[in-house]
Amino acid sequence: MAGQVVQAPTVIDQGISAKPDSPARRTLRRFLRHRLAVTGVIILIVIIILALLGSEEAAYKLDLSMGSTNQPPSDEHWFGTDALGRDVLARTLVGGRVSLFVAFVSVAIATFIGTSIGVTSGYTGGKVDQTLMRIVDMVLSFPTILILVVVSALVGPGLVTLVFIIGAVTWAGGARIVRGASLALRHATFIEAARVIGLPGPKMIRWHVLPNVIAPLVVFATFGVASVIIFEASLSYLGLGVQQPTPSWGNMLNAANSVTVLERYPWQWMPPAACIVLTVLAVNFIGDGLRDALDQRATTKR
Repeated sequence: MAGQVVQAPTVIDQGISAKPDSPARRTLRRFLRHRLAVTGVIILIVIIILALLGSEEAAYKLDLSMGSTNQPPSDEHWFGTDALGRDVLARTLVGGRVSLFVAFVSVAIATFIGTSIGVTSGYTGGKVDQTLMRIVDMVLSFPTILILVVVSALVGPGLVTLVFIIGAVTWAGGARIVRGASLALRHATFIEAARVIGLPGPKMIRWHVLPNVIAPLVVFATFGVASVIIFEASLSYLGLGVQQPTPSWGNMLNAANSVTVLERYPWQWMPPAACIVLTVLAVNFIGDGLRDALDQRATTKR
């Protein structure tokens, strides 16, 4: 109607109608703006789906077939066959399941150990902190791959052994990160208030400290997955990791020890090598995106 005055919504109306912008939503937006991180998520999801579903379809091709050894890629064997006539594509898919299992379970073990030691050290302080940090310094003073090689050689190779060995020697970095975050929280106002009302130490850690160290812990775990994939591949390549006939990307690369295979049969080692590179890049991209998304001071736009 002509001449009718339309009243603009008041500030109160706008505040009521607007949805609250939660920290989780802001973090998700920052992560989705990170193009490499989103690309990494897509790549990793595709690899996981192929490892979980594709291996079931190709399992029957894992049997030995001495009549079709070292065959190049064809309609029947898309990635060719190895020296024992086994389908390289099938072994790559099954090997992806094994390598990813080692990576995720090992990182879960390392994260649990590192979080427990880091929180205890940072929150307790004093002699406990000094003692635990000297242990962490001692573990960090040795090259991780050297410790893994020595322990694997002493204990013996195997899938379960490999998982626990990697988890048991890669926790120190996470412990230091969590300890630093816990130290920063010791004299926070809400911690002091909880201490005044007599909240017990275990509940203080569970309710107030652990929720505030999740951000750096997630970043540590993400980058840890990429490192563990490299460690598993290195140990399996040296014959100290996953043992035949169980395939993994690392022990499939062991075929490249032979100059003949390296030069004449590249289809036997290039697929697992490409999977390792793609997976590590994808996880690193995701870790980089999580680090920026969880950092409230991050201003970089992607």
